[in-house]
Amino acid sequence: MTRTPSGNNSGDPAHSAAPDISPAVGAAQPTRRKRRGTRIAVLSVLSVLVLLGAAVAAGFAIVNNMAGNIPRLTVARLDSSTGPTTGPYQAGQTVLITGAGFGPTGSSAPGTSAPEPSGLIMLLHINADKKAGGVVSLPPMAVVPVPGHHTMQLEQALALGGPSLLVQTVEQVTGVSINHYARIDFQHVAAVVDAVGGVYVDVPEQDSSFSYTFHVGINHLDGVASLYYVRQPSLTETARVLRQQSLIRAILRRLASTQLLANPLTMIHVLSAVDGMLAVDSDFTNPEIESLALQLRTLNGQDGTFLTAPAEMAGKQVIFNPQISGQLWSAIRHDSIAAFAQEYPATLTPVAVP
Repeated sequence: MTRTPSGNNSGDPAHSAAPDISPAVGAAQPTRRKRRGTRIAVLSVLSVLVLLGAAVAAGFAIVNNMAGNIPRLTVARLDSSTGPTTGPYQAGQTVLITGAGFGPTGSSAPGTSAPEPSGLIMLLHINADKKAGGVVSLPPMAVVPVPGHHTMQLEQALALGGPSLLVQTVEQVTGVSINHYARIDFQHVAAVVDAVGGVYVDVPEQDSSFSYTFHVGINHLDGVASLYYVRQPSLTETARVLRQQSLIRAILRRLASTQLLANPLTMIHVLSAVDGMLAVDSDFTNPEIESLALQLRTLNGQDGTFLTAPAEMAGKQVIFNPQISGQLWSAIRHDSIAAFAQEYPATLTPVAVP
């Protein structure tokens, strides 16, 4: 049976603001009881504040515990330092992100401790002021020199030497210091999508995947539909990676627009789902994860820039554009991704992807 998502769904009603149902103040008390009533009112307010404070503290303790449940990976060669003291260029924080969870045809990968790479490779950069940042997608088929090996496609470096070799390769190619590494398992992304109340993606033309129909324009997707979106069997590798990027951007924008991570209770719900989707390097501390989650709100609207590193064909190989890719790497190091995008708008990752 064909399911058609609606572009008018505003998301999970559980995330809507609750109406003010506080009882109205009653009639005035007699004069002789006024002072005593005021003291009781003040004590009641203080009691409520204490209880709220305890609830918030307990909430963040739970959040910290959930962050601790995220699997850790051993990744060598990471630059653990962040901020302006990391050198003359590196100012913010950069996380190398890859995808896993299904094979080249869009079918589910077998359950293993190291899921098959999905082709997604991108740099998440948060500026030093934590008020802006960007996501730079790296074409997985771009041919680059790999330390200790010959030139090969970027995604092959991950398959050959795991995240440690990929980190070393990306740092050598871009000159950008990688502070942390994260792997997104798309087999578990549905739970995160549902936790944030669904996401919105823009589809340029009507399409179907696993009997699910996507209409032209904005589609509101639940968790299952989001998997159909990125796992369509007929997609080329390039289109599949674009859809993965689009889905991740949709999740980030949902988090930013609804302020889900600003509330301890909703943060608990989201992080509970993230536990199954995310794996990070062993140096990624719980406070750093929580801080990064809050900083992701800066990637909403004009404060976040989504780019695809410029590449071109050289014979039968894909290579990074030698004329402007160097300027992009410099823009990342100088916290100026947005300025680069203004100068080279063609590098902006499209919102509506095939």
